[in-house]
Amino acid sequence: MSPSFDVFIAGAGPAGAATAISLSAVAPGLRVCLADMGRDASFRVGESVPPLIKRFLDHLGVWPQFTSDQHCPSFRTVSAWGGPELIGNEFFWDVHNTGWRLDRTLFDRMLAREAENHGAVPMAAKIRALRYDEGLWSVDCGEAGIHSARCVVDATGRSALLSRLAGLKPVNYDRLVASVVLFEESGNQDAPGADAALVESFIDGWWYTAATPGGRRIAALMTDTDIVRQLGAARLDSWMEGLGKTRHIGPVIGAARPITLPKLWPAGSRFLEGALPSGMIAVGDAASCFDPLSSQGIIKALRSAIFASYAIADWLSHSDEQGFVKYDALMKREFAAYQQTLHDYYGQEQRWPDSAFWHRRHIRNDTSTFAE
Repeated sequence: MSPSFDVFIAGAGPAGAATAISLSAVAPGLRVCLADMGRDASFRVGESVPPLIKRFLDHLGVWPQFTSDQHCPSFRTVSAWGGPELIGNEFFWDVHNTGWRLDRTLFDRMLAREAENHGAVPMAAKIRALRYDEGLWSVDCGEAGIHSARCVVDATGRSALLSRLAGLKPVNYDRLVASVVLFEESGNQDAPGADAALVESFIDGWWYTAATPGGRRIAALMTDTDIVRQLGAARLDSWMEGLGKTRHIGPVIGAARPITLPKLWPAGSRFLEGALPSGMIAVGDAASCFDPLSSQGIIKALRSAIFASYAIADWLSHSDEQGFVKYDALMKREFAAYQQTLHDYYGQEQRWPDSAFWHRRHIRNDTSTFAE
């Protein structure tokens, strides 16, 4: 029986869409399904990306489309980390010079649209089951029907749904969570750091804020799941009380009015460990999740998608699994390097050695010890 598709991509976010776009270049003519899992896009955490993003969007051929959308250019990041004063990291010396504060809804829609323009078949799907039999994957997509494919791509984000259905389980390396509030206005534009993505550490974690396209501002309190309960940071009154104690974040937000209650988002480091079955590959956050402090989430998603497309092309064209083996090794090296860099950066903040949050991060943790 002929399969419905050559490649079934579960997840139409940046990783899934980029995989489809890259596949159209490295293996033209493949029948590719891009299944939208229906993630809630009504409230998205504002996201800042470094100048390096241009390299990957150029590679995918979507840079002109990206620049035509209303993303905000950013020329530096600013942080109070390891000390009370703000220190800027200018992008001037970067070869591409300009970072960006994304409108995530626009960004995701652009990539999905380009994937369709490159031949990917869109589908709205609620995946219920996954089965592998005689060289084909069978994907139960609920009301969208049951579809078969020679290769499946897990681009379902932090949930790693396909990988879980195949018997794997992502492991957590910390308990980081974001308590996020959206503000109606962009805040006090005269305050130091208002023009940049701003990070400020405190005894129980760190704060983040950035103006978003459209004239609003996002702010997040980043701490561990047990500490967020102690702080009561899921309640707006307690969240605002904590904001009032900050030295830099509060003045930037100024008199801006919150228009949402705090929303909790998992933000910890995690990695999909174990060998995926033949003909399956995970990309983006389904493969690994990075601390938002790294500002590498989108970059990682695009990079993994491009390398995954090479492995998929080798598999489908020559039944060569070496591409999958090399991809797996690359993901492991990338995560190990990220862990070391993150440990070193958290190690720069030594002002609160008795704090549970900082003590956990000053002890190098190479193995998962945290339940989901």
